[in-house]
Amino acid sequence: MESVIQNLSRTIRRAAGNGVFFGEVQYRPGGVCGPRVQSDFQIVVMEQGEASVEVDGALLHVPVRHAALMLPGRREYFRFTPDADTHHTWCAVHPHLVPDELGRRLALAPACQVLSGRLRTLIETGLSAPDADTPVAAGIIEHLGLAALCQYVFDAEVAHRARTEPEALRAALAFINNHLAEPLTLRAVAGAAYITPPHLIRLFRQYLGTTPARYWWQLRLERGVELLRETGLPIAEIAQRTGFRNPFHFSRMVKQRYQMSPRALRQAAWQ
Repeated sequence: MESVIQNLSRTIRRAAGNGVFFGEVQYRPGGVCGPRVQSDFQIVVMEQGEASVEVDGALLHVPVRHAALMLPGRREYFRFTPDADTHHTWCAVHPHLVPDELGRRLALAPACQVLSGRLRTLIETGLSAPDADTPVAAGIIEHLGLAALCQYVFDAEVAHRARTEPEALRAALAFINNHLAEPLTLRAVAGAAYITPPHLIRLFRQYLGTTPARYWWQLRLERGVELLRETGLPIAEIAQRTGFRNPFHFSRMVKQRYQMSPRALRQAAWQ
C-alpha cells in the first residue's frame, strides 16, 4: 500500500478549532494522498493544478478553481498533477457539528463544482483566523467552517436553478430586484426579459406559483419590513425607497400581513 501522503512539498497554513480544520498544502508533481477513509465533511479547493480522486471506486476529476465535497465514511485516494506542483486548500468539519438538515443537503450536493468567490473568501478567512487557544477564537473557526458548508450547498442550488429556470425568468427577477423602488409594469419587466407580458405571467405561475405583480409587491413589503426592523428611517422614506405609492399604501399592506401598524411592528422588534 502506498503511503498516505506522498510527495508533499509543504503545509503553508493551518487553523484548527473544536472539530473544524482549515488547511493549505502544496504537493510536488505526482503527489498522492490516501487511500484513506474520510472522517469529516470536507471541502477541497484546487488553487493550482488538479486532482483525480477515487471515491468508493468511482473516479472524480477536480480541475483548478473548482471545489470538491468529500463526505464522511467514504474511501478516498487522491492523485495530483503528474507534471507540475499542485496547491489546494481545504476545510474539514466533524459530523457532530453539522445539523441534520445541512447534512442531508450536503449528501445531495454535487461532488464537484466551480469555486465561487464567496466560498473562496470563507476558506481564506478560515485560514487567517486566530489560533484557537480561546473559546472565542475556536468559535470563530467553527462558524466559518459551517458557513463554508452552507455556501457550498447554496452555490449548488443556485447552479441548479440556473440550469432549470428559463433565462427569461432569471432576467425578469433581476430586473425587478434592481428596480424595486421604481414604478413597475408588466410591459417593462417583460421587455427586460425580451418576452411578451402573457409569456412572463406563464413563467411566473409555472416556476414561482404567483404572478409578477404579486411577486414584486411581496418583495417590496419584505424589504420595507426589513428596513422597519433594522433601521430608524421614517416610515414615509421606507415607503418611498421600496416602491410604494405613498406611506398609507405601505401601512395598509403591513397591517394586512402582520395585523399591526408599521410603528407597532417596529416597536415590537426593537423591544
